[in-house]
Amino acid sequence: MTDTVPTYDTAEALRKSKNYQEAGKQFAQLWQQKQVPSIGWRYAYCLRKLDQVDEAEQIIRDALSKFPEDKMTKSELGWILYDKELKPAKEESDLGRTIHFANEILVLNSDLFALRLVSLAVMKVAKGKKKWDQVLEWANKLKPEDLDTTSKIYEGRRVMSDREIWYVNRAKALLETESYLEARTFAQAGTQEFPNELFLARTAALALARMGEAEAAIGELRALLSHPRADWYVKADLAGLEFARGNHADAYQMMCDAAANSNDDEYKLKIFVTLGKIALALGRTDVTAEHVALAKAVRMANSWSISAELVQLEKETQTALAAKGEAWPNLPADTDSLSKICHQRWREGKIEGLEFIKGTLGPINPDKPFAFIQRDDGNENVFVIIKDIPRRCAHEGAKLEFTLKKSFDKKKNRESVQAANVRCSQK
Repeated sequence: MTDTVPTYDTAEALRKSKNYQEAGKQFAQLWQQKQVPSIGWRYAYCLRKLDQVDEAEQIIRDALSKFPEDKMTKSELGWILYDKELKPAKEESDLGRTIHFANEILVLNSDLFALRLVSLAVMKVAKGKKKWDQVLEWANKLKPEDLDTTSKIYEGRRVMSDREIWYVNRAKALLETESYLEARTFAQAGTQEFPNELFLARTAALALARMGEAEAAIGELRALLSHPRADWYVKADLAGLEFARGNHADAYQMMCDAAANSNDDEYKLKIFVTLGKIALALGRTDVTAEHVALAKAVRMANSWSISAELVQLEKETQTALAAKGEAWPNLPADTDSLSKICHQRWREGKIEGLEFIKGTLGPINPDKPFAFIQRDDGNENVFVIIKDIPRRCAHEGAKLEFTLKKSFDKKKNRESVQAANVRCSQK
């Protein structure tokens, strides 16, 4: 192949068959013989596909200096900048660089495919930085019909489609930029297209709360607890709203439940502060002090500044302790020890005020992740996830104690309940 005299047709056939190595060699010879746009951008394209982006950029900029108005030449420079500059900036969460090169790419390449890629890239980085004005600005460059609705599978898990991501991020940005009515209307429009999308339903409820409709918002969030993907953040939202309404005991129990089931401590800083405020309202100054100490320790360990809200909570706790004639408790300084103390608080707090039911575990099918508990009170058997049962009593006939939480019975297509906080029976 390399001994033949290259022609445009043979080089292009190689490029289309994705033989970029041979195609690049032939386009390189053709470019030396005749520098025209159709050869220049194709030569750079092959180099880019071979991950030789610096060489590709050199060729394409040379071509662009000769043919500054050629659409395909400009487009190829845009894709080179995407690979060389924007993708690394996105991976490094460098918002400034991501926006800079996104704008450069759109000047060079105005097609819809490029607009989708760079807009979603900026939105992702801006969301991570909580720069909601930038999320909204770039979301507004797109319309729903511009985006694909096909879900993806990544490492065996479903990943939202581009359109679903756009709805979720734009709704959240509207909420965080205080456009509450628009956020709710937009989130509800998204749920018409994606009825099982928890984040959209959650945003719609939070927007309602921020418009002053707390009771209605609480109702909508409580309904989400039966969603198959309901997680700690829904409980945290509910706890915050119940706290604002003065339902301190309920708020404390629910926030402990959220804290016990959420991510690593670095992701719980907002929970720590709210839980500290709730505990302070309940007169549990020791619990508040523990969470203030943990929040400060986590921030210091990550070289993060101490927030004004946390500073204020610490002052209020010191004042409350002084009023009781007590000193700040003697607490460890390291995050691991403080985390263990707070985890114990959450384990105790999440079951405060809950009624425990007794029952007997039924047969376990090793091919199924669930079983049923026969209630001692004679009521209907209760669905339970096997992994939620302590290992030492995860066998047929084991005596259990558990609480109930809402769920959804897909087989019967109705709301139901399942066992939660399962423990081996004390008797």
